[in-house]
Amino acid sequence: MRKGAITRQSVLKAIAEYDELGREAFLSKYGYSKARTYVLAHEGREYDTKAIAGVAHKWDQGRALKPAEFSGGKAHAVTWLERLGFQVQGGAPDFSELEFTHFLVQLLKKTGHRNVSQDVLLGPGARADIIAESQDAVLIIEVKRVSPQTNPRIEDAVNQVRHYGALARAAQYGDHRQRLVVAAPGILANKSAELLRKNGVEIWDGAWIAERSVAAGLQDEASKFLTPEYFDATQQSEALDLTDKLIQMPAGRGSWSAYQRLCRDIAEYLFCPPLKSPVWESFDDDEMNRRDFILPNYAENGFWKFIREKYFADYVVADAKNYTRGIEKQEVIQVANYLSKHGTGLFALIMTRIDPQESAVHAIKNQWIQHDKMIVTITDSDIVQMLTDASFGNDPSEVIRQKIEDFRLGV
Repeated sequence: MRKGAITRQSVLKAIAEYDELGREAFLSKYGYSKARTYVLAHEGREYDTKAIAGVAHKWDQGRALKPAEFSGGKAHAVTWLERLGFQVQGGAPDFSELEFTHFLVQLLKKTGHRNVSQDVLLGPGARADIIAESQDAVLIIEVKRVSPQTNPRIEDAVNQVRHYGALARAAQYGDHRQRLVVAAPGILANKSAELLRKNGVEIWDGAWIAERSVAAGLQDEASKFLTPEYFDATQQSEALDLTDKLIQMPAGRGSWSAYQRLCRDIAEYLFCPPLKSPVWESFDDDEMNRRDFILPNYAENGFWKFIREKYFADYVVADAKNYTRGIEKQEVIQVANYLSKHGTGLFALIMTRIDPQESAVHAIKNQWIQHDKMIVTITDSDIVQMLTDASFGNDPSEVIRQKIEDFRLGV
């Protein structure tokens, strides 16, 4: 049974049955719970997104999906419905870092930690978000509303919590064993999490927080900060499958075509919607410049709307480079030639296996400073992080946003 292979007509049939039975009877009949985050808005009424998407399979594929077979968030149900033109409301929880910190304090107290203190002054201008004591250590916790997903941001977080640890050791916690922690509601892929661990810092990410919140009876409170996918036992098979294919894909000329197709599939999974499906191997009018693929951008809100308005990116140009080396200046110039204000726009992604060489970094900077062209390189590790984000219902474009911000603040 192919999950997500549903039609608009089957969704409308599920909506009609929902209306006929009523919400409680419909959910009970198919074993679904009430929606926590996302609702399907149709003709002035709201419907439980996961239940409608799951039941729609009954008409297209012979039986309704069971709740445990798929996610009700962006990884599955929401994306399926949006692709069919339905409007889904809700999404990532909206909260402040202070609210998230208050919740973590509650969670720590509930799980047996002692002397839990918030906003602890350790020195001039230095306040630890949370300090708490476990049975054998004092925890110095730095709270982030958004998970740091680029190396510079991870390094900044490490340096910050290490600084607070040193100040705490010099103050009243000198005799205690320390555990340094970065807590954030997002999800970190293995490479980013490993970078923290190598520097002696624990990561309390969304998965960690969800598991402990459920055990402590605080799932409802945690749901204000975490997407539904964190509490869903369903394995996000499509993201895992794409990750495995990327890891197993050899770099080099022999597999360039397979890598190009894989990058197209990954981009479609990550960004469509809100972007439209990729246009494959597009030439300009002179048939001089061939773009690997282009994603039409008609986003009406969020990150991709900003990209369209800021960089005239009615189309997102993507180029795949399956090199065994880092890309160099000539590859950046080649992609820059695809970009024009009155053509595709001034924004492009280069999907490549490893970090670019220094000549490429300088070329990217020159294209921005001299021609207003924004070119972002996306490596394997970036793609794995984005696939991880998407599988937990988080916005995969956060990686790109952070990379652009890091770049522009460094110019």
